[in-house]
Amino acid sequence: MNSYKYLYLIWLIPAAFLFLCLHQAMVWKGIVDTYENGSSYTAEVVDFDFKQIAAQTNGYVVLRFEEQQGQEIQRKLSLPVEMAGELQQIRVVPVRYQPGAFQEIVILPTYDTHKGLVATNLAMAAVALLITVVIALATHRHANRKLRGDIEQYEFERIDDSP
Repeated sequence: MNSYKYLYLIWLIPAAFLFLCLHQAMVWKGIVDTYENGSSYTAEVVDFDFKQIAAQTNGYVVLRFEEQQGQEIQRKLSLPVEMAGELQQIRVVPVRYQPGAFQEIVILPTYDTHKGLVATNLAMAAVALLITVVIALATHRHANRKLRGDIEQYEFERIDDSP
């Protein structure tokens, strides 16, 4: 088997970035949909943890609130550093809740930050998708030429008089 056929696997990289773009677009839509159509509640912050380990900074918050039908909802949400800083000292948080939505809970004080982070992630994934598509196209063309034998083989000939 010709090893140049493996070069076609390069298309897995743009496929991964396409998946990431679609996921971030769905998160964006879910955040906006829950914010606009969700029910407003006041959630109690049950637990909050913020970790700073070398280059990693992240945290989580556990929210608990009672739904209109009397059912208690408790969710653990991961938080990037930008959102965790805004919630550090708050014990009662206004939220929007829409059961069954892609993004069920939106924390109102961090709504704009959350949208900004998702937009940034989407933009970076889109740029990466464009770059990897260009690289994959070039690699695909190269693999096609190699498999067809269209690439010239260079022959080097020494032209000086040295033995």
